[in-house]
Amino acid sequence: MAFVFIHTADWQMGKPFGEFDPEKQAVLRQARLQAIDRLAAAARAAGAGHVLVAGDVYDGNLESRQLLKPLSKLAGYGDIHWHLLPGNHDPASPAGLWERISAAGVPDNVVLHLEPRPCEIEPGVFLLPAPLKAKTISRDPTGWMNDAVTPAAALRIGLAHGSVHGFDSAGEAAVELDPARPESAGLAYLALGDWHGLKQVNERVWYSGTPEPDRFKANNSGHALIVRLAGNDALPEVTQVPTAAYDWRRRSLDIGGADDLQVLDAELEDSPFQRSNTLLRLELSGTVRLAEDAAIALALERLETSLFHLRRRFGNLHVAPETDDLMALDDSELRAAAERLRDMIGAEGASAKGAGAKETGRQNSDRGAAAERALRLMFQMACRDDNGSTRSRGGRP
Repeated sequence: MAFVFIHTADWQMGKPFGEFDPEKQAVLRQARLQAIDRLAAAARAAGAGHVLVAGDVYDGNLESRQLLKPLSKLAGYGDIHWHLLPGNHDPASPAGLWERISAAGVPDNVVLHLEPRPCEIEPGVFLLPAPLKAKTISRDPTGWMNDAVTPAAALRIGLAHGSVHGFDSAGEAAVELDPARPESAGLAYLALGDWHGLKQVNERVWYSGTPEPDRFKANNSGHALIVRLAGNDALPEVTQVPTAAYDWRRRSLDIGGADDLQVLDAELEDSPFQRSNTLLRLELSGTVRLAEDAAIALALERLETSLFHLRRRFGNLHVAPETDDLMALDDSELRAAAERLRDMIGAEGASAKGAGAKETGRQNSDRGAAAERALRLMFQMACRDDNGSTRSRGGRP
């Protein structure tokens, strides 16, 4: 019996995105909601009448309007059946969000799998869900599938949320699953959630990842899986389909000057995502002259205006305060202050290296880092002309 469906997970509707400003928070939450449209398009293109959501449909116990909005959108795709499973972010706990949703009523094409029992979703096709009743549990919630009774010729599909033994899928749920469950329970496929990236565990066990990325992690998120099953004995045919609207990328660069940032422009031009839909976590390292540091700061300000978000990490980027850089400062008092900061950086660095006590060394190092930050900021501000551009001050501009 041939059967095709979409495997997705970790929607986390209502995720707060607290590290962003309110306007960006709202945009990112809306992108998660709009992922439903892209999942529906993928299902229709693949000829799939069912979408299996392997847990964490919601980010938590949200207020009623946030709970019902996704259901309203799902109802708009009446030709598709949506199967929702509680995960660790939205467990089926007593008086929890799923009871509120059930009481409010769900669309006819939405199925809530709140109990571990076989559900015939098409003639001869049975879904075996493993809903989580709490954020953490000590037993494997898929264990019941071994003894689940279905007709002899039935196609059996498992749906669960958690981490598998011996596999690097350390998600957020403190729930361990057996990756050999397809063999012990006669499953044609086990659809998993919790790990936010796309990952194959074995021939019959996959993580789909979240359809809309939500963190700076290279885990191949932003996909759903089209799964085609020819029968319990045949291996599943699994095809990934992109579903992300926003690109969260992390980049580390060792640089010697502003020109080295041009590689980022080339990478962004090659990206399938628009810059306005790109979030970049940039980690810079290296040692540069003060004039180059000022040019780097200006280049990053310009880059930031083109992106949805830029998060900078400069902990390993340092300046080498050259004498001719400092001499190029026009104001004598400013130059004198810069020289004092330069001397403080050198003195504290030497003191930190020679300190006998670890705590004293750390304090000296912190003072040196603070002096370096102050010198960099001073030089960056001094190098700006009235138009915000970097003026040439000794050495390179």
